[in-house]
Amino acid sequence: MNNDVPWYVSLIVSWLPLLIPMVAIAWHGRQVRKSMTTSDGRSLAQVFADIAREMRRANDLRDRASS
Repeated sequence: MNNDVPWYVSLIVSWLPLLIPMVAIAWHGRQVRKSMTTSDGRSLAQVFADIAREMRRANDLRDRASS
C-alpha cells in the first residue's frame, strides 16, 4: 500500500465512482417526481382518473340519449 496518499484521498477516490451515479439517480428521480404533478399540485394519475370518470359519464349519457 502506498503510504504517500492520505487516507481521505484514498477514501474519496474509491467511493466517488459509486457515489456519482447514486446522486445522479436521486436527482433524476426528484426531477421526474416534480414533472409528474400539475400546476395545482395534483398528480397526473389523478388527472387521468378524472378524465376517465368524465368519459364514462359522457358515454353513459350518450347511451341513455340513444336508447
